[in-house]
Amino acid sequence: MDSYLNATLGTFFTPRMEIRLFDKAEKFAGDTATNGSVLTYFHEHVHYFQTLFTGYGHIQWSSYRQATGFTHRMWEKLRQAMGAPRIPLSNCNTRPDIHQYAEFLGQVFAEQNKLSQARFVSIPGIKTLDALKLVLIKEPWQINPVIESANGQRELCTKDILEGHAFFLERSFAENLLSFPEAAAWVREGISDVYTAAYDWFITECGQDTRSLFPVICDLSLQISWKPVSPTTAHEWQASNPSWRFYLLTKALAAAPEIAAEMNSDWSKSYLAICDRLLHACNFIDLSQILAERLQALLDLEQSPGLSPMQHIMKRAMEQRVQQPWISVNPIQNTAELEMLFNEFRIPAVLVEGRYQAQSTLDDAVVTELIGELHYQAFMDQLLGNPSSFARNTNSLECGFAKYGVHNGCPHQVSGECIGRFDPKEGLPMPMLIDEHGNIDGCTFGAFFKFSGMNVEDLVVDYDAKFLK
Repeated sequence: MDSYLNATLGTFFTPRMEIRLFDKAEKFAGDTATNGSVLTYFHEHVHYFQTLFTGYGHIQWSSYRQATGFTHRMWEKLRQAMGAPRIPLSNCNTRPDIHQYAEFLGQVFAEQNKLSQARFVSIPGIKTLDALKLVLIKEPWQINPVIESANGQRELCTKDILEGHAFFLERSFAENLLSFPEAAAWVREGISDVYTAAYDWFITECGQDTRSLFPVICDLSLQISWKPVSPTTAHEWQASNPSWRFYLLTKALAAAPEIAAEMNSDWSKSYLAICDRLLHACNFIDLSQILAERLQALLDLEQSPGLSPMQHIMKRAMEQRVQQPWISVNPIQNTAELEMLFNEFRIPAVLVEGRYQAQSTLDDAVVTELIGELHYQAFMDQLLGNPSSFARNTNSLECGFAKYGVHNGCPHQVSGECIGRFDPKEGLPMPMLIDEHGNIDGCTFGAFFKFSGMNVEDLVVDYDAKFLK
């Protein structure tokens, strides 16, 4: 539900657990890798670790799947009533009641997306929740706190926390592991304030001596609960919004400077106690309780209906976090922990120049989930009325590889036999076969339709269809 997290030469997208790197492939490979590309690669992995090891990351990843899953299930019911699958939702217009319900589905998804975006970034002209015109929350609560910066007042949003944390660790990596001179490691020329605003305000409030606690405050800001699902008080909103959590936790630390001295002792003995002291000062839930909540959610899913390969990775990450509550917060301080993170939790999907790059030996099930999710999200984007301009102009359908610019996801795409965009009335551009072991040959996008129980030829596409006024 959140937008892309951008670095100078890279981006991370939470729903697809995907890193994209935007320079020449040789700059990220072996002996030809540059310091800048190494730092970008590390920076984007911090965002991946933020997803695996925090309540916010788990909720963002899960909520997108739940929102699209609900929309798809309800659309399946409409499909049966319509007699044929129709996209986008505005094209589900065979009867007035069907059209009305399709519009409702679009509004439910849009509402959740609005709320997620309000937490993630500052929306111009929107300062309070009632201005979002939501159905569930109509209160005039301030969405994000306002802080003083070098350029005057600005809203502090979750993206500032995520990027500020990643930038701090990236530059610490440059200084401590790549042996950059301190001045060179922390140079800010050409750097957007999204990477520095949270840190600068933190130092203004708490002092330079507390800088080692900045990543701790960032992490605690991201340790949110999914209870309640919808906030009913201003405090519940603040407790669920990382920007407010960062603001209030920073104020709590500034009011108790002795905490910084306590944190300089052995983290393994004092980390939870000190974190909980800060959390209690803000009337927030204990860190151990948040970690246990997220782990229990995955354990419950494991019992029924079962975990996907990516969820198994997330469960393993949360189990690690329960054992080592500080893991991923500032791994630069312990190279053994940093090495463990990259050995055990290296991101599976990295694209350079739009091409998948092998990261490590991947389990076939993980590869299948990544490709299946790519195709599923592409279809859902088009169902929700967000096709590419090429697809819109021709009422065509695009697979995940074409929709999201992956140039080597399919051998038929690489050979030029298929561009990934087609008229569904003419069927799949390449045949799709599934052998007795469940292996897919041919068009992997076709597997989505196969397992959804529909023929692609039956799909009725009209992106010009509108909901009735």
